[in-house]
Amino acid sequence: MLLTESQLVEFNDRGFLFFPGLIDTSHISDLQDSLASVMDRDGPEVIREQDGEAARLVFGAHTYSEPFGRLSTSADLVLPVRQLLGDEIYLHQSRINPKLGMGQGGSWTWHQDYPPWKSIDGMPRPRCVMATVFLDDCSPVNSPLLLMPGSQQHGLLESHPQTDSNTHGYDLHQITTADLKRLAAEHGIEPLVGPAGSVALIHCNVVHGSANNVSPWRRAILYLIYNAVSNACTGTSRPWYQNNRDFTPLQPGPVNH
Repeated sequence: MLLTESQLVEFNDRGFLFFPGLIDTSHISDLQDSLASVMDRDGPEVIREQDGEAARLVFGAHTYSEPFGRLSTSADLVLPVRQLLGDEIYLHQSRINPKLGMGQGGSWTWHQDYPPWKSIDGMPRPRCVMATVFLDDCSPVNSPLLLMPGSQQHGLLESHPQTDSNTHGYDLHQITTADLKRLAAEHGIEPLVGPAGSVALIHCNVVHGSANNVSPWRRAILYLIYNAVSNACTGTSRPWYQNNRDFTPLQPGPVNH
């Protein structure tokens, strides 16, 4: 999939592009079938919710699940991200947020993704795109991802690392209340809703968050973090599943639609 000139302009303006139902249903079905075993893994790459049982984040599934690995190199994702970054790309990180229903899937406070990659992983510049793949239908009622369109234009905002139990072992930098109110008033807030297989390509400085999922329905999303090879990280403190050290350029595989 190649992007049009108008789509490139839209990304630069709004900070994201959205493609409903881009990934075909057969591949999504394979991903859904693999999800249960992926979430049941017993290792540090699986971070649990406060109850100690439900998976909150699953890192690195592209390395131990064939369907997730196949998707990570799909031309549907690799080609447009290469266009957006104007460079060869590698996969800095992959993570799944299962967002289980009935309140098991906890909230994520308003934040930008780039700050910990800069301060901890040594990512020089915000030349990184988050490919967001819906593994389930995402609706207004099952805690969709919320974005502030155009907020990436403000660059790196003041933020504060969360070090208490609310981070559940994952580094997250919360923006200030003043910035939250200012940006919401200027840009508004949009939910990402669509069927399973939908894809959003999101600039790493777009402000986003989500609420607790109190619905009965799971809202699983896969996040594939693509970084420009010329922007490779220099830090080595985090493990492989949070900061991939293999900067080999990805070659686009088969399309999935």
